[in-house]
Amino acid sequence: MVTEDFETFLRRFEEANTAFVNGDPSLWLPLVSRSEQTSIFGGFGGQEVGWSEIGPRYEWASAQFRASGAEIRFEYLDKHVGADTAYTVAIERGTVHHVTQTEPVPHLLRTTMVFRAENGQWKITHRHADPLNPKSTPSGP
Repeated sequence: MVTEDFETFLRRFEEANTAFVNGDPSLWLPLVSRSEQTSIFGGFGGQEVGWSEIGPRYEWASAQFRASGAEIRFEYLDKHVGADTAYTVAIERGTVHHVTQTEPVPHLLRTTMVFRAENGQWKITHRHADPLNPKSTPSGP
């Protein structure tokens, strides 16, 4: 049985996400499952599977942001909570500062998150985040 209400957990997740885009992963990392089946398709591309890859990836990704007071807003398009799994589909919006750029940049991601109950607590087991781009027709050869 999960001891924390999912909506309460989501508020902690949102706070952790905002800290993350300010260069601080300390609130985020405890929310992530340590399972070797945990996965990420991150907003900077690539893929990692298992805590041994994901932990360092999250630390690297958070280090790509400068502390700037950025706040992320969440537009949940769908949420579902079951007995031991939950998911969200959302748009994350904000303005952030990357360490490689002098000016702030828009942070506009479409995200799908999967959560699982582990030892009575909700944990992130999958994150898929990529830029929300305008619709376009296919291009290429």
